[in-house]
Amino acid sequence: MRIPRVIVLTALAGLTGCGQSGTSSSGVGGAKPIQVDGSSTVFRISKAAQEGFAAQDDSIQVIVGNHGTGGGFGAYLRGEVDIVDASRAAKPEEEAEAKSKGLEWQRFLVGYDGITVVVNPKNDFVKSLSVAQLKTLWEPGSKATTWKDLDPSWPGRKIVLYCPDNDSGTFEFFTEAIVGKAKKQRQDVQASADDNTLVSGVAGEPDGLGYFGYAYFAANASRLRAVPIRKDDKAEPVLPSPETILSKSYAPLSRPLYIYVKKSALKRPEVAKFVRYYIVNGADLAKQGGYVAPTEADRTANAEALKGLGVP
Repeated sequence: MRIPRVIVLTALAGLTGCGQSGTSSSGVGGAKPIQVDGSSTVFRISKAAQEGFAAQDDSIQVIVGNHGTGGGFGAYLRGEVDIVDASRAAKPEEEAEAKSKGLEWQRFLVGYDGITVVVNPKNDFVKSLSVAQLKTLWEPGSKATTWKDLDPSWPGRKIVLYCPDNDSGTFEFFTEAIVGKAKKQRQDVQASADDNTLVSGVAGEPDGLGYFGYAYFAANASRLRAVPIRKDDKAEPVLPSPETILSKSYAPLSRPLYIYVKKSALKRPEVAKFVRYYIVNGADLAKQGGYVAPTEADRTANAEALKGLGVP
């Protein structure tokens, strides 16, 4: 069953969920709007950047869309956006198409995330899950339909599964890390482009289980329970946290987050100004979005890349 996309105007308020599949804008100037689109995970960071930037200069309009990493790259390759929010690295074919069309970009690392597997708080028996158990549950053609199918000591009740849709970089990263092949998983799941819909689904279903970016769990920790993950049968279970995500001990679901900026767009003063604000304030913006800040080395690399593009 596929949950339909919800298209709404969004606003970031603290750490409340902001994963709707829609757009958000700021600024009232006459210049061409700066178009940002892509990952619902990175959306939270770009939305924080948009709002912080607007507080300094509300004459420049920044529109932040939220249509999945794949959707963001697709819009970029059609010449529709200036910046892609990406929760995975660009694919070789996306790199090649961008180059062939003269749409070269610069990638900046803007934070770290740990894809969080969650259950309903009423679930008091799933103390941890191994990567092998997750693969058994999510792989194409899986016959595991009840908790008991994962562990004989667990109840025989049916598991209700929730996940991002197939345009999502989170979906792609999770399936590759857990199933072993990107975008391949069982079909009998409730999928949505809206992370808040997934949160509400698991929160409202005692036998629900789902996954999404860490910030959406952290913003809804009173409604959900994160499941510690064991990377193999001998490993200790590890919960996602800023510390375990940055150390990559939360494996294999820790990942970097990026923005891809069109190099030609940086020739527009308003784009250069916004991207400079984004990079200079990157650590604070990542934290505002609910994620782990880029390291000092990441911030230095970002600053050097920006300077190399002629943006002081």
